Amino acid sequence: METKNIHALLIERKATLQAMAVSLKEKFLGLDAVIDEVMSLMMPWFLFPEVQQRPMVINLWGLTGSGKTALVRAIVEYLQYQKLYTHMDMGEFESDSASWMKNMLTDDLKFFDGKPAIFCLDEFQFARTLDAERRELGKDKLRVVWDLLDSGKIDYVPGHYTSAIFSAEKCLRKLEKAARCGVTVTNGQVDADRLEEFKTLFNGFYFEFENRNKSPEAEYFLSRDFTGGLTSLFSDEDITHEILQQRIAVLDLRGLMQLVNEAQRSQPLTQTLDLSGALIFVLGNLDEAYTMSGNLNPDISADDFYEQTTKINLADIKRALRKRFRAEQIARLGNTHVIYTSFNTEHFRELIKRELQRIGAFVQERFGWTTLFDDSIVDVVYLEGVFPAQGTRPVFTTVRNLIESRISSLAVSVLEYQLPVASIAWKFEDETFVYTLRDAGGTMLLAISDKARLKLDNLRKSVDPELQAHIAVHEAGHAVLAALTLRIIPTVVVSRTASDAEGFCLVDFPEGPMTRESLQKDIVITLGGYVAERLVFGEQFTSSGVSIDIEEASRLANRAVRQYAMGSDPIHLAVDTSGNEDAFFLSDRYASESIMIIKACEVEAERLLNRNKLLLLKMAEYLTTNSRMEQEMIEEYVTRYGREEWIARDGFIKRDQYYRFHETLKKQLKSLELEETQADIDSLVSEAKAILSA
Repeated sequence: METKNIHALLIERKATLQAMAVSLKEKFLGLDAVIDEVMSLMMPWFLFPEVQQRPMVINLWGLTGSGKTALVRAIVEYLQYQKLYTHMDMGEFESDSASWMKNMLTDDLKFFDGKPAIFCLDEFQFARTLDAERRELGKDKLRVVWDLLDSGKIDYVPGHYTSAIFSAEKCLRKLEKAARCGVTVTNGQVDADRLEEFKTLFNGFYFEFENRNKSPEAEYFLSRDFTGGLTSLFSDEDITHEILQQRIAVLDLRGLMQLVNEAQRSQPLTQTLDLSGALIFVLGNLDEAYTMSGNLNPDISADDFYEQTTKINLADIKRALRKRFRAEQIARLGNTHVIYTSFNTEHFRELIKRELQRIGAFVQERFGWTTLFDDSIVDVVYLEGVFPAQGTRPVFTTVRNLIESRISSLAVSVLEYQLPVASIAWKFEDETFVYTLRDAGGTMLLAISDKARLKLDNLRKSVDPELQAHIAVHEAGHAVLAALTLRIIPTVVVSRTASDAEGFCLVDFPEGPMTRESLQKDIVITLGGYVAERLVFGEQFTSSGVSIDIEEASRLANRAVRQYAMGSDPIHLAVDTSGNEDAFFLSDRYASESIMIIKACEVEAERLLNRNKLLLLKMAEYLTTNSRMEQEMIEEYVTRYGREEWIARDGFIKRDQYYRFHETLKKQLKSLELEETQADIDSLVSEAKAILSA
């Protein structure tokens, strides 16, 4: 019978997880894979909590605003675990002054002792123990966190006990001094002849802080403050305030001293908090893994951002953690790392539509009007609210500012005209929101125009055609060289953005290792903006904007020689001094090699742009009057105006087609196998001829 009950309970719990997964997927957009993985990882803890020997640790890593904290809270709410849940923001314990963290945590977590609780360690990147130079930060206060993650068993001195033992020790010293001063106690009360000496010695002393502005009286040792302080020290729960009063009522001064000593020795100094049955969510933003997180440009494609985040794997996460934590600490986090991807365009648009549906439902409930949002509303919210690196938060803010803020004024207008409105159609055109009001029969009652004050979209519009023409030439130079060297069309080229960046070109570099050839092409592309400016406007009109490109080209060339064995010697070079005994010191010879690489790449960039100058100018012309050129249009321009013969003959490739290492390996292997087979055949023929001739 007991076995049947256990089976029924397990089936019920598994069904709960499955139902929770369905509910969470309806609530959280674009997190289906994450939710499935988390549910799978949670299953052993949820089904067999009593078997667990150490905490179940689930790490959630992602960009800000990707829904990590919200997912954990939704899980807690669904399971109705609010009483067995605690959330800790590790950013609050970043300062070195937070040395009280262990006592605070252990005292607060006493309620969870031995229970299958849920913990959320949020913003975990701030718990780092190594600085940027991999030096120890000495955050001893965080050791309790690593104990929690490891075994779940935490040895600690309870905070209240620490305070009580300190007060008891202080009381003991005062009693010894009182004895030396001739103070006497009879039946637990201070004798009147030495009462003033007692008051002087014990002035301001109390176990409870709130009592410490009072002056002690002769019967202090029978008071609730004194007996309560001792009660908190005794391990025997049967020792109450009343029992201690009875004992003290027959004691003299020496007896009181013995009683305080007895209380101090009555229990071990440390206790063990058992949280081994817990489920611990570790949440954080790892910039070292999400290298694109620092790009706050709203004109970066959400799809490109999404694709970059899909390539982040467990090895990337471990490498990122290694820059912040020691190896043994990373081991305590385990291997259950759930990696969030960013939202792609479809996700963001669906999120906006859901928000608009929510607003429509509110208007329907409050006013009885059906609200119809045109796709142009989705478009304008997307353009104003999507910053791929910042997740969903800017979208919610934009919906509130652009759409929700207009509900009240629109409602006032409708009520003012006392119109029998049944539906309102929202549309955005010519920088204006247009509301078309209709009655139940579909007859238009009124059209209201509301000029929108857009921020980002206005920034995308050129305020200086001369400046945009210069930027257009620069970015077109990058785009042309990317297409002609790699045979891979850039994703997008932009000449005017809503961020502080004047323009950019997103190049789809080949998937695979950096080779001598791909690095040289990278330098050629990097120099494209500078060379294009010089070619079109002349040396005297090249801009300060080329400095970033020159710096990047120099960095690549230096790494090629010093780290990637692409110079004359395959050795690891140091710049000045190094703690690495395997590194050589940089000499003028290797600096000259780096410069030679840059010069050769500059010559190649100039050759290609001169030969394809019509293509360069056509793209620059388009980008002067338009802020961006997408991949399809770039390919059209390169195909129409490019002068390289291979364009018509071979066409372009995808980045995963650039390297053909496997194909090369198979060809060479097949060739050698054929040679060996032919050699074997020749040998057999020779042997046969020898036999026949004999």
